[in-house]
Amino acid sequence: MKGNEEKNRQRIRVTAEELNKYAFRKRLFSALAIAGAILLALVYAVSAVYMETGSFTVNVNKYEMVKHGLSLSEYSDLSKPSSVLNAKIDQSITNIAEEDLPDNVDNIDGVHNGKNHIAYTFYLFNAGETDEINYEWQIKMSNVFNGIDEAIRLRLYIDGVPTTYAKTASDGSGPEPGTVPFYSTDIMAKGRRDNFAVGSVTKFTLVLWLEGPDPDCVDWIIGGRMRVEMSMSLVY
Repeated sequence: MKGNEEKNRQRIRVTAEELNKYAFRKRLFSALAIAGAILLALVYAVSAVYMETGSFTVNVNKYEMVKHGLSLSEYSDLSKPSSVLNAKIDQSITNIAEEDLPDNVDNIDGVHNGKNHIAYTFYLFNAGETDEINYEWQIKMSNVFNGIDEAIRLRLYIDGVPTTYAKTASDGSGPEPGTVPFYSTDIMAKGRRDNFAVGSVTKFTLVLWLEGPDPDCVDWIIGGRMRVEMSMSLVY
């Protein structure tokens, strides 16, 4: 009788130990699953671009504005002309694909950022009285951290016609698919318009995003940031 009771106590102890071990393993696996989910979320967030100083700047030389009437405005009616536009861009973005951009990205004036892209539309116009002028524009990047320029995309609409710019592939294979290579190491794009008559207007829309499918959109650019500035100047 005593032998049976002892065996029963041993079975109870073994069963309790097994239950404790099972509960421990369950808690451990749950903790690992949660940690894994957090890690996956961090990996998915891959990269963030932050426009340093909280703005994207477009400028025209003040002398050229006064002498030749070359002016900027955020509005299609060309109200509030200025030599400098500061688009307040105080946000971070995570990687997306080009096809995620909205279809109307070129149809809204001023700042119209999406959740994971930066967009800005403005107008350059000749408000002079007699001069037909030639001008050039360039978009420059600076203060680039963590190699974020490897995966950044710039789409520039000029009077509704889009061109997408990107840094050439890091493996030396040439331009990224569907893009025009950056003009130089610090100039993303550059162009010119001749015979810009009095009363003429050019509409610009700039869109910036991180191209997720780009092989260079990897973990080491997490926290990357850069500053972007566009300038206009006359060509004599």
